[in-house]
Amino acid sequence: MKPFGKLFEELASENPLFSELKMRMLLMDWEGLVGPLIARHTAVEKVANGVIHVVCDDSLWLTELSFQKDKILHMLNEKAGKIVFRDMVFRRGKINGEVLS
Repeated sequence: MKPFGKLFEELASENPLFSELKMRMLLMDWEGLVGPLIARHTAVEKVANGVIHVVCDDSLWLTELSFQKDKILHMLNEKAGKIVFRDMVFRRGKINGEVLS
């Protein structure tokens, strides 16, 4: 009997639905991926066609993350085990329905 993780990896490589699920599961730990400081000022809004849409509560964070985009994408794709994220798009907005700074 195969371990669940191995079975899930096989399904994700063969089925787009499982691949999408794997991407979403990875991004659920946004704070663990980008750290508490960045996570406090950002949130993943959605993922569409390999593009991560991120909301930033302040234009300074938007600018800073735009500079770090390639580094973050590389780290996320490394965690995924293959290139699943093609790009990141940032916009200024509310985080969890709250206007912050």
